[in-house]
Amino acid sequence: MPGVKATALSAAILVSAARAEPLKVGGIDLDTPPSHCAPLRDAEVPKAATLGFVSGAMTASAVYWIHREQRRRRQPGKATHPREWAIWTRLDRKKKGYVTRKDLKSLCYRFESDEHAEHLAKQLDPWGMDHINFSSFINNFKVVQMMRQAGRLKLWHRCCGLGVAGNVAGHMAQAGEAGQESHSATKPAAIFSYYMPPHPYQVSDQQADKKRLQEFPVTYAVIDYPKLPGACKVQVEPELGLLVDIVYTKDRKRVDHLVPRRVAAFNDCSIRSLEGAEKLSMKKNWGFGSKGISLRSFPVDGFGPGTFVDFLALVSYMKRDGEVFQYSVKAPVRNYLLFHEPLLEWIVEQINGQKDTDKWEEIFPQLAASDFPTSSWIALGAGEYTDYGATHFLQPLDEVVVVVYDERVMPDGPGMAQVLEMFEDTPAPAGSVMLHQTFV
Repeated sequence: MPGVKATALSAAILVSAARAEPLKVGGIDLDTPPSHCAPLRDAEVPKAATLGFVSGAMTASAVYWIHREQRRRRQPGKATHPREWAIWTRLDRKKKGYVTRKDLKSLCYRFESDEHAEHLAKQLDPWGMDHINFSSFINNFKVVQMMRQAGRLKLWHRCCGLGVAGNVAGHMAQAGEAGQESHSATKPAAIFSYYMPPHPYQVSDQQADKKRLQEFPVTYAVIDYPKLPGACKVQVEPELGLLVDIVYTKDRKRVDHLVPRRVAAFNDCSIRSLEGAEKLSMKKNWGFGSKGISLRSFPVDGFGPGTFVDFLALVSYMKRDGEVFQYSVKAPVRNYLLFHEPLLEWIVEQINGQKDTDKWEEIFPQLAASDFPTSSWIALGAGEYTDYGATHFLQPLDEVVVVVYDERVMPDGPGMAQVLEMFEDTPAPAGSVMLHQTFV
């Protein structure tokens, strides 16, 4: 090894000097030049020293740049840490390579988790340098996840998740869930549940083992690619998400009516092919990271004709290997097969009366088992796919953007320049809300 050889040579020089003996290393007398070597002239000594110095400097420089390139290639990023990177890009929007405590507090504020802000800052920046890089973020990511999950569950307190299947003519046929007759359908096929909160007032050992629909599936930045046996052909389902209050009858034997509150961009991500899946809901919730909803939403004060919802439209895009493709057709939400109050009334009927047949399940017993949730985010139905969307299923590291926009503000929807900015986590333009997720 070079270090060992250098140490041995240094030791030999010291011993030789102390004993006033000829310097020998490895049996070679270094004090006496070989007979075939001419002695160096005094004029050649500086030249030799200069050449040695330049040679050493060039070698050191080459070693430095090789080491630097190796370090650069080892730097963590989207390819090595896609989940952490998806969250990091929401913090480091200016692409500085670091974030501050103020950025962390902003993240907590967006999740309505202000109480976590100071703890998170101390954990990621213990020395108060106000300079947190991606490596430090990765090392403390579990703390970030805990904050985000606590914030999500607080926003979803006593809230369940329902979906409307087949509210766009032809969509279920495109999705492989129905025959061509869905093209001529005049109303949705059924409803399904994708999340039912655990009973909040029962404490038992059995509660530790959550049932399938009790696993909270909704995220804001990532989608966990399903690892279920036989799961394949995963697709984005861009939908309008509607937050409603659930009003029960006095005897709690039925749902009386729904009160609309807010609308958001929703990704009802679905597995198209899953071995042994007898119910549609089995393709909807495969655990954490099965769904997506925009953090921002529009308030609504009504759901009738002529209200704000009449001017909303929906579109989605996918990014793969740096290229962006339109994934679904731009579509006004007023084109749903059922909309306005007739849709809300139909959902109430399905909650109360839907039977356990074919791929559908009873819904009201699930609500009762969850101690009657007081609200629900309802996915109102996915639109039609573009040719690209219908033939390209999602893969890990793909990114998707779902946009709900006001046609009065954006008559033609977002332009490609705006879409590219959304993939960079720039805030959505005025008159729109958007969801950006990465598949991990």
